[in-house]
Amino acid sequence: MNTKKIIIILTVAVIAAALVTASAFIFLFIPMTINSNATPPATTGIGAQATPTVPSTTTTALTIDNATTIAQNYVTQLGNSNLSVAEVDQYSTCFYARVVETNTGAGAFELTINNVTGAVTAEQGAMMEWNTKYGISSNTGMMGYLTTGTNGGMMGSGGMMTWLRGTPTTTMSVTVDQAKTAAQQFLNTNYPGTTVGQATTFYGYYMMQVLKGTSYYGMITVNGQTGQVLYCSWLGTFMNRMVIG
Repeated sequence: MNTKKIIIILTVAVIAAALVTASAFIFLFIPMTINSNATPPATTGIGAQATPTVPSTTTTALTIDNATTIAQNYVTQLGNSNLSVAEVDQYSTCFYARVVETNTGAGAFELTINNVTGAVTAEQGAMMEWNTKYGISSNTGMMGYLTTGTNGGMMGSGGMMTWLRGTPTTTMSVTVDQAKTAAQQFLNTNYPGTTVGQATTFYGYYMMQVLKGTSYYGMITVNGQTGQVLYCSWLGTFMNRMVIG
């Protein structure tokens, strides 16, 4: 084999090797399209992704008797003998408890109780926005214990929840009859076939039963100063009711 042929063969081999190397390099840096809908492969060991836990379909682990005991124990811990639980309702999302003042008969505050864990919190809506007498102490935990205050602010260290506003009185510019009329007008438009039932006067607002025929259906609240109506849709579907005393 002459020298010219050897040079040509070597040149071809070098070019081929260079092409292979370049192809590999280009492949490494070509962006890959990822299918975001694809199911990731199963993995095991340290760092493996755990299979997502399917939420429990259990609707109620506690009974209404359990919830009543929890609410009564909670109020007892407040150390205020003038407070008592008057009613506990079972809804599809939680339990609801109405706490009243025994000396006046007025509504004091409202609670919700987790229907699985039994955790107690202030009922959202009117209780959190309009109650002018009973509030939440910011320095006693996530909820703390409901306390009373008359200084227009929250008792405690002064956190963000400063929703205690106005004079703590049940004599409001909107009368209970006017509140019932406003509530019924709202129901006529949004929940046809329902009517306003018994009303409870709280400090700053009214809470009323909502009936469908003669059956308990839900709750609606009306601001005692502005007449604003708020239906308690977050409670879910009414299931059961226990009146205490």
